Amino acid sequence: MVAAGFTFRKIRSSQTLGEKLRRARKKKGVDLLDAELETKVRAKYLESLELEDFDFLPNDIYVKGFLTAYCEYLGLDSEKMLKLYRQQQLMKKNNIDDSFSLPKVNSERSITITPKLVVLFSTAVFCILAIVYIAMQVFSFASAPKLLVTDPTHDLVVEEENIQVRGETNPGVTLKINKEPIVVNADGRFESEITLQKGINTILITALSKSNKETSKIVVVERKIKTAEK
Repeated sequence: MVAAGFTFRKIRSSQTLGEKLRRARKKKGVDLLDAELETKVRAKYLESLELEDFDFLPNDIYVKGFLTAYCEYLGLDSEKMLKLYRQQQLMKKNNIDDSFSLPKVNSERSITITPKLVVLFSTAVFCILAIVYIAMQVFSFASAPKLLVTDPTHDLVVEEENIQVRGETNPGVTLKINKEPIVVNADGRFESEITLQKGINTILITALSKSNKETSKIVVVERKIKTAEK
């Protein structure tokens, strides 16, 4: 029964900056490389905005330009998103500590260990372990797959035309390198050779789980043509 003059309102959980950007990009049906071509902002910076890895971004003046261009491309309100960016940066800088200490209780009561107490304790431990195991399985299914790129390293400079891309992810995921499907071994390892163009090459590696969760990595490699010595 609701008292007169009162109404119930559903409170929506607010999304973070990165979640809003990523959701808008997926709704638009584009990846980071497509966004880079349209916005002229490097894919690695767009990815950092989505991951809220603000330490990886350049000066705030550039970030505001990047964010404005990205928001306009995704059809988001750039002013609101800039305000959200400043709020999250402020929270990160302040590093608000919400921890509190509980009062200590001194007890001098002695505890007698009996067979019944041992059985109860063992049962409780077993139940806790079972709950933790189930929770870990559910989390593993619902969370985005891991993606580790071992080769090449970021901002690598090479002279070779072809390089090997190696890494590790979860077995059973759909892996793509620059939109090309790559086979993942039973242990989650993958390897593929790609051809580099002269100059800057942006390599996009994506891993998509069966629950449609995606993890992506951007690796930038520069190929310099070796000039003949005179």
